[in-house]
Amino acid sequence: MLNQYAHLPLLISAGLTTIVFAFLIVVKARKTAKVSFVFFLSLLSVISGLVITYLLKDPVFLYLMLTLASLLMTPYAILKALQKKEDRTKKGSSANNNTLIQQRMNIVYEDQDISLLDVNRQFINIMAESFNNPQGLTPLLDSYGKKIMELTHADGVLSVVLDDFEDILNVKNLSGKFIPPYEIPENVPHKEQRVEMNMRYMQFPLKGNIFGEVLNGKVPVMINEPSKDSRIFQNKDEDFLKCGAYIFIPLYVNDRAVGVLGLSKNPINGDFTEQEFDSAKRLGEFVASAIMSTSIHNEIVDRFSLAKEGEIATNVQKSLVPAKLPAIPGLSIGTVFNPAENICGDYYDVMVSRKDRISFVMADVTGKSLNSMNVMLQLRAMLRLIINTTQTAGTILSWANRGIALENNTIDHFASVALLIYDSVNNKIQYASGGTNPIFIYSAETNTVKEISGIQEPIGVEKSTEYTDNEISVKSGDIVITCTDGLIEALNGDGHQYTKANLEKVIIANHSSDGKEIANKIKNDVKKFCGSAAQHDDQSLMVIKIK
Repeated sequence: MLNQYAHLPLLISAGLTTIVFAFLIVVKARKTAKVSFVFFLSLLSVISGLVITYLLKDPVFLYLMLTLASLLMTPYAILKALQKKEDRTKKGSSANNNTLIQQRMNIVYEDQDISLLDVNRQFINIMAESFNNPQGLTPLLDSYGKKIMELTHADGVLSVVLDDFEDILNVKNLSGKFIPPYEIPENVPHKEQRVEMNMRYMQFPLKGNIFGEVLNGKVPVMINEPSKDSRIFQNKDEDFLKCGAYIFIPLYVNDRAVGVLGLSKNPINGDFTEQEFDSAKRLGEFVASAIMSTSIHNEIVDRFSLAKEGEIATNVQKSLVPAKLPAIPGLSIGTVFNPAENICGDYYDVMVSRKDRISFVMADVTGKSLNSMNVMLQLRAMLRLIINTTQTAGTILSWANRGIALENNTIDHFASVALLIYDSVNNKIQYASGGTNPIFIYSAETNTVKEISGIQEPIGVEKSTEYTDNEISVKSGDIVITCTDGLIEALNGDGHQYTKANLEKVIIANHSSDGKEIANKIKNDVKKFCGSAAQHDDQSLMVIKIK
C-alpha cells in the first residue's frame, strides 16, 4: 500500500507523461516527424497505471502497466536493432537529401538579403541569355564575375578555362582589378593598362603556376598571406602589383576539369573571411556548370549548323545530277551515282548542243565540304557555258581550269574531270581528262577493253596547265566508260580494291547489253565485291554504248 506522501510523485509523473502524449499527438497531426503507434500505446499504459495506482492506493496495477509498456516497446526495439543499414539508408536518403537541399537553399549571406536559390536563378537567367549571344562564353563570365565580386567583396575576378586539348588554361574573363599572382612577362611594361591587357590574353600551363596547381589539386585555396606562399609570385614594387588576399576555386563538373576561378583583394581591403571563402566555393559550382552547359550548347549548335549545311548541300547536289538522262539517237546511256556521305564530291552531266556535239562530263571534286560544293558549282557553270562553243575538249578544260585556279586561290580543293564530246555525224569521240578519272573503251571488233585517258594535273592546281586533245573513232557495239576513282578503289572486308581489272571483266561479259544494264551489272558487282564493308568514297560511273 502507498503511504500518504507517495501520491505526489505519481501525480507529477502522470502529468508529465500526459504532456508528452499530447505533444506526440500534435507531432502526428502536423506530420513533422514519424511517430509509431507503439509509443502511444506505451505512454497510455504508463498514464493509466499511474492514475489507477493513485486512486486505489495500490502499486500492483502500476507494475503491471509498466510491464505492459515494456512488452510493447521490446519487439519494436528488437526490429529496429536488427534492421539492415541499407534499408534505413534507402528510406532516409530522400528525406536527408531534401533536408540538405533545403538547408543549402536557405543560406543567407550576412550582408546580402539574397539566398543561394536567388543567386542560382540569376545565374541561370544570365546563362540562358548568353546562348543567343554570338560572343559566347566571354559575356557570360563577365556577368558572373561582376556578381561574384558583389557577393564576396572581391576587388577582381579572373576566370581561366581549360582548352579543347586539356593542356592549357586560357583567360576567358577579367572583372575588376585582379592582381597578377604570376610573373609578368619581361616584354610587358609595368603599367596598369598594359598589365591588364596582357592578363586578358594570358595562357597558363598545368604546372608551374597557382592556377595549374589548384586545378590539379582539386581543392579550393584561400591565401590571406601571399608573401608566405611560394605559389604566389611577387612582382616589383608598383602599388597596383602588390599582392593581397586570394581565393582560387578549381572548377569541376562530375570530376571533369573545366577551369579555375580566381578572386583577388587589394591589400588595403584586408583578408577574405571564411564566409566569403564558403560563398566563393558555392559560386564556383555555378560557374563550372555554366561553362560546361555553354560549351555543350555551342557544340550542339555547331553540329546542327553542320547538319543544316549538309542538308542544303545535299539538295544542291541532287539538282546538279540530271534527274533524267536525255534520249539520244544512236546511243544507249547508263549511269551509277552512289554518294558515300551527304555532301558528295562527284557529279556527272550530259549536254546536247547539236548532233555533232553531245558532251559528257564525269567530275570528282576533292573534299566533302561547302567549299568543295562551291568548286563544283563553278566548274559546272563554266563547262555548261563553254561547251556550246566550237572549241575542242582540251581547250575547254584548259579554260575551265584557268577560271577555277583563279577563283580557288584560297581554297584547297581541286577536281578530277573527264570530258567527252561525241560527234554522231562522223562517229568520233573527242576527249580530255585531268586528275584520276579514267576513260575506257570497249572495242566490239576485238572484244577488249583499253584505258585511253592519260595522266594530267587535276583542274584548279595550276592556272597555266594546258590539257591535251585526244580523238578516237567509234563503231556500232563499241562502249565508252568513265568513272570516278571511288568505284575502282572500293574496298572489301579484307582491304582489297575492286580494281580496273574487275571492271573490264564485267564490261566484256555484258557487252551485248544496253548501256543502262551494263551500268547496273557493274554496280551490283562492286556491291557484291565489297560485301558489308563500309563505303569510304563516292562512286560514280557513266556507260555510253554506240548502237
